[in-house]
Amino acid sequence: MEQIANILPQVIPHIITAQNGLYPVVQNAIASSQIRIDTLPYAIRWHIPANKYFQAKGFIEELTRPAGGYNATFSDGNWLNPVNKTWVPEPIVLVKSFMAADVLQRHLPTILQNSYRMGKALGEQAIAVEILTNNVMIIIDSMT
Repeated sequence: MEQIANILPQVIPHIITAQNGLYPVVQNAIASSQIRIDTLPYAIRWHIPANKYFQAKGFIEELTRPAGGYNATFSDGNWLNPVNKTWVPEPIVLVKSFMAADVLQRHLPTILQNSYRMGKALGEQAIAVEILTNNVMIIIDSMT
């Protein structure tokens, strides 16, 4: 596997310049409604073994602090055991945090390093981290 420090310079420009935004039909509906919204076009999603979720919560709060929050969803996971070639079912928690491009660009190196630390602390051989582009969360300002 490649070191994070070697991957980031290659990955970040492609993530930040990837096309993001809303489909025209959604943009038009929002524009015609005249409500104030913010969009968060990027997200990071971690796959945490369900039996280690509470142990991971401190790390998750630290990892998602720059974005201002997260959502967690329980899910069924499976992974292929390379030794005996059988599927191993594993309940997981998907932890997703949406953010703006500038937040992702500033904090991604630290997020990845802290994801590594979390994996080590949980005793996991690997931690799956997805960097999602064009995965927009709309935040409707209901206070104005």
